[in-house]
Amino acid sequence: MFDVHATEEEDKLVLLCALDRLGGCTEEQLLRFVVETGLVSQFRFFLALSGLKEAALVRESRHLEGMLLILTPEGRQSMELFAPRIRASQQEKLKLHGAAWRRRVRDELSMPADFEPSGNGYAVTLRALESGEEIFSMKLTTATRAQAKRFCARWPQEAPYLYQTIMERLGELEQKETPDPNE
Repeated sequence: MFDVHATEEEDKLVLLCALDRLGGCTEEQLLRFVVETGLVSQFRFFLALSGLKEAALVRESRHLEGMLLILTPEGRQSMELFAPRIRASQQEKLKLHGAAWRRRVRDELSMPADFEPSGNGYAVTLRALESGEEIFSMKLTTATRAQAKRFCARWPQEAPYLYQTIMERLGELEQKETPDPNE
């Protein structure tokens, strides 16, 4: 549950600390983190983030998957100076959930998945990125929105296994197969 006694200043500090724990992330990822962990409500998130951007404590940086939120040097300095003012219960939530969410955000940024309605259901695009370059992309169609959402949710965890399996099945020569001398 959200703390109804939090001030706008504390919400801003929580967002600065959350962004520091997550590293560069999209606005949606930061929103999901603070809402799902009960740190800040959605409404208060947008108020606080707007104030941080206006004060140049947070900036946006272009990334292959969209705009990432990044702490500015002034934002980092403010966080370091004033973070102790965040209530212990909020600090504990940040500490408890930060590392797992950082991995989740990293996975989402390196293995993006998205879907959109198409004529036969939903077109799902699953991708893998390495050093900012696309190394794998697959597009498929699902019958339902729920199935498309499930594919996208599972992709970051399953991508390494699926990628390896595809590479083994399609890219490696089997013992029985004779190599083509023209290759």
